[in-house]
Amino acid sequence: MIEARGLTVDYPRGRRAGRSAGPAFDRALDGLDLSLPRGSSLAVVGPSGCGKSTLLYAIAGLVPAAGGSLHVDDRPPAERSGTALVFQDYGLFPWKTALQNVELGCRGGSRAGKEAQDRRSRGADRDRALSLLEHFGVGHGADKYPAELSGGERQRTAIARALAAEPDLLLLDEPSSSLDALSKESFQRAVLGLCSHSDSPKNLTVVLVTHDIEEAVFLGSSVAVMERGRIRAVLDNPLFGDPSLRERLEYYEFCLGVRRLLEGEP
Repeated sequence: MIEARGLTVDYPRGRRAGRSAGPAFDRALDGLDLSLPRGSSLAVVGPSGCGKSTLLYAIAGLVPAAGGSLHVDDRPPAERSGTALVFQDYGLFPWKTALQNVELGCRGGSRAGKEAQDRRSRGADRDRALSLLEHFGVGHGADKYPAELSGGERQRTAIARALAAEPDLLLLDEPSSSLDALSKESFQRAVLGLCSHSDSPKNLTVVLVTHDIEEAVFLGSSVAVMERGRIRAVLDNPLFGDPSLRERLEYYEFCLGVRRLLEGEP
């Protein structure tokens, strides 16, 4: 599904009068390699500034590569449909209700394109949007505006809108960073249903970036540890898919192993 070889991404650096000569760019990704099969769930962890979000935006086709290659289903990311990205700040339109936000997803990004839009009536869009909100526990807030919803409700609404477009690749940028502990666990259980395909099509691939090691181990069938623009290691997660994982000692042992990698231990 996703293949990156020697992927390099640069951001232009601002030039100021009197500043000493130096590189005209900041390197965010530096020769990164990644291979991710269809239907898997990858959680990417690493310190701030290591390039996690840049990798996500590159996969989404939002930032260009300065070197190397990146393909999603053998195509450049910007040339394909079927990718949905949920931003850390949710990206909901504040002047539209939760239901209206999700309806936009129904009309705007189906993989089948205009044919599906022509077949689907406005009433069917509304029914699908409401069903997704109900599924994610936000049905009671369908007629509320984003400002009237809690952080967890806004995030689940954003996920519902993304799934309304019937993507085959779902990208999540720090999906629970602004939630309190209880809302975070509830949200993670909802996302786990997508990652493990109990609540989503079996061909859905999920990539999420997070600072939270426990979240990464809970949601990733594999966990990638990043440092300085590269992936240091990818760990297969044999514990993935168990909603009661937090009750198992093996979970915390796996988290400890990820933490040691982040701290630079071999």
